[in-house]
Amino acid sequence: MKTHHNLLKFIIVFILSAFLILSTHAQENISWQELAEVEWQDRYDTLTGFTLIDGIYSDHLKSLDSTEVYISGYVIPFDALGFSFALSRTSFASCFFCGQAGPETVLSLRIKPNSIEPSRQKNTKIKFKGLFRVHESNENGFHYELLNAEEVN
Repeated sequence: MKTHHNLLKFIIVFILSAFLILSTHAQENISWQELAEVEWQDRYDTLTGFTLIDGIYSDHLKSLDSTEVYISGYVIPFDALGFSFALSRTSFASCFFCGQAGPETVLSLRIKPNSIEPSRQKNTKIKFKGLFRVHESNENGFHYELLNAEEVN
């Protein structure tokens, strides 16, 4: 009877442990509406003489930092060689860089090597997965970043 009881305990602990491990590493779909859970605050940088934009993010958005996520958007190439990309909520014609949207509508794509064609069309909606990062300041680029990003179906 004692052996049966110990086996039952072991099975329960094993199942709970497996569930915990899987739930902490599960990937989550995020939406552009979630990325809009931010307030923007201008900050003048006396060293550079530029006004920077700092983000004040919701607790929910902060909790997504450093998690694996899925997100869909439009790829915007940054260079002629096709090595640097952004992902936008809207197509190229109405994206942030054209003055049609805010900084919460675009994120930097740090592409996993060989996971996207350099000539990828910019008006095609694509789904990516990767490690999501939130940056409070835009001193070094975008407020949002997707690391080790790769296209998924």
